Amino acid sequence: MKVKELLSISKNNLYGKIVSFPTDTVNGVGALVDDIEGIKKIYHLKHRDPNKPLAILAANIESILPYIEYPSIEVLDMMKKFWPGALTIIFKKNINSNLLIAKNIDTIAFRIPSSKIALSILEHFGPMATTSVNLSGSKPLNSYQEIYNNFNDEIDYIIEEEELKSGISSTIIDATKYPYVIIRQGDIKIK
Repeated sequence: MKVKELLSISKNNLYGKIVSFPTDTVNGVGALVDDIEGIKKIYHLKHRDPNKPLAILAANIESILPYIEYPSIEVLDMMKKFWPGALTIIFKKNINSNLLIAKNIDTIAFRIPSSKIALSILEHFGPMATTSVNLSGSKPLNSYQEIYNNFNDEIDYIIEEEELKSGISSTIIDATKYPYVIIRQGDIKIK
């Protein structure tokens, strides 16, 4: 499927469905952030531990602010410096947020990718709960053909356009602690 075709689908018709698309790091599979059925499909597809939360990709900083406690100046500066980009930040969840994906935890992870394809999808549909396309613990699949060959029966929409990817997972920091803690050093080097 071409991105243009996906963007012609209404948001309501994306509920209960999952989408594979390239990002700036690795290919991802995502569901609308408030789509519990779609999110369950991702866990089933990957054989993923249901206690392991998904990160949320968003198009801009403004779209994540309702879901998080306002970050420190240091973390806000990091967001402005490295987003869009390969940095995932774990925040304290806004206690007024009714986001079902994070109902049993008090943290939530966000990233704004620098991929034109991913951003066009996120701008159109809003934030998406995502993870890499693979079985949990396996190497991410990073081409349309690999994803199609392995998951065509389980992924509703697979974007076939390719984009240059680093092939390296994002750096993850835990901003719920002060000072923040680096959980995984990835493509972006944080000190």
